[in-house]
Amino acid sequence: MKGPKMARWKTAGIVLLAGALTLAGCSGDSGSGSSGGADSILSIGSTTGPQSWDPADIGDANYKPYAQAAYDTLILRQPDGEYVPMLAKSWEFSDDNRTITLELRDDVTFSDGAAFNAEAVVANFEHFSSGTGPLNTQLTGLESVEATGEFTVTATFAEPIPDLVYNLSDAAGRMASPDSLDGGGLATVPVGSGPYVMSETDTVQGSVYTLTARDDYWNPDLQEFDEVEFRVFEDESALFNALRSGQIDAGNLTSPDTVQNATAAGYTILKPEAHISWFGLILFDRDGTMVPELADPRVREALAWAIDRETLASVTLGIDDGTIDTQMFNEGSPAWSSELADAYHYDVDKAKALMAEAGVDGFTLTLPASGLFTQGMMTGVQNNLAEIGVDVVWEDVPSQAFISDMLGGKYAASVMVLGAVPTDWSVVQNYLTPTSAWNPLGTTNDDLQALIDAIPGETDDEREASFREINQFVIDNNWFQPWFWAEENFAVNEDTVKVELQLQQNVPSIYNYSPAA
Repeated sequence: MKGPKMARWKTAGIVLLAGALTLAGCSGDSGSGSSGGADSILSIGSTTGPQSWDPADIGDANYKPYAQAAYDTLILRQPDGEYVPMLAKSWEFSDDNRTITLELRDDVTFSDGAAFNAEAVVANFEHFSSGTGPLNTQLTGLESVEATGEFTVTATFAEPIPDLVYNLSDAAGRMASPDSLDGGGLATVPVGSGPYVMSETDTVQGSVYTLTARDDYWNPDLQEFDEVEFRVFEDESALFNALRSGQIDAGNLTSPDTVQNATAAGYTILKPEAHISWFGLILFDRDGTMVPELADPRVREALAWAIDRETLASVTLGIDDGTIDTQMFNEGSPAWSSELADAYHYDVDKAKALMAEAGVDGFTLTLPASGLFTQGMMTGVQNNLAEIGVDVVWEDVPSQAFISDMLGGKYAASVMVLGAVPTDWSVVQNYLTPTSAWNPLGTTNDDLQALIDAIPGETDDEREASFREINQFVIDNNWFQPWFWAEENFAVNEDTVKVELQLQQNVPSIYNYSPAA
């Protein structure tokens, strides 16, 4: 909504959504309070498992359902993107948008028996903002958080956070029992306020995570299943075999062959209406700390011209399932421009000329290889870059360590699928600030940072202009090199479960499942 500079952001929730949504989340006690019928079990397959169950560390995207199956959030985001109350009954911003006041439910307990109240929110905000998790920027600039009543909490930030309501429906709003925040136990066993509790006896870390319904959950209408389990597979072939054998009810697919097989087998393939994720190359080492040649912007640009995007889209996804683009903002963003969609295309001569201009004959670039990548894609990248003297060495990395190794700064570059959602501000915060999770080497640029710093205080029109400049900066400086948009494919056995997609999310929220019967 257009408005004057620093227009007041005010959202007050009235009633709590129930019935139509499905929720999962927690640890401590167990029970069978679901409304989905006798022994109803939801089983979701994935090729990525959580590195931690600590709400400050669990992450986003493919990790979101795990978190949602373990923790309630302060605010609930519905499938269409609307925000409604959850643990917070209402919320209101100050006139300068720097302070938010939340009124909390008074009938909630954590799975260890502790009461949920304002002090619990204070403890969680402090834990989250002081951590180093991949989404800790969601509470950037937290100056103070105070329990101003038993069930009233007030948080003040150095600058307004444009996405704060979204953040409180996401990682920053996940509430763990205060007693569990110290000691490291949350890494393997969640302790939250949600409808499900981890069964430690039925959970095999890294393989199968089982959560069962709590008897004393504050809103039993949200418990559609007696049990929710996540099964982690090494690759998509194993995931599809589990779907076909009835071991799982649903799972995310990216390989065109696997999608085709699932379709032929009669499974429903759900696809978001808008592009969610782009496939391309991340150049982490923009300062040349690990690979000196990458410090030269001409070398980074040469890599962009050397990639045959059309062929890679064909061998990676099937050409009909990808849209060629060089932007990390999607078509729904005011930052996106049709004129920039083909900013780079396959031009080996131009790439060679840039390498020569930079005085670089060639170099070795080690990239992590995941089981999620097709051999055709890896061979294509290797051959493309070899044409300009870059020797690509693919280093095998177990799927479970692939993300953590990248975010740990182990590699100078990596091929990756990254999301352009849910908001432009989240794209900036996740990828482009010195403390962003996807900027593990902490690269900074004065011009870029000035644009980022100005956004919280800008009007909507000014923000749109800033996001367009940021988009242009990323393209010109080649920090990220998107090749094409990938369609998300979520396979569902509709004989066992019903699933609704979530707006601007690559996998459905855990709330969006219900038994088919």
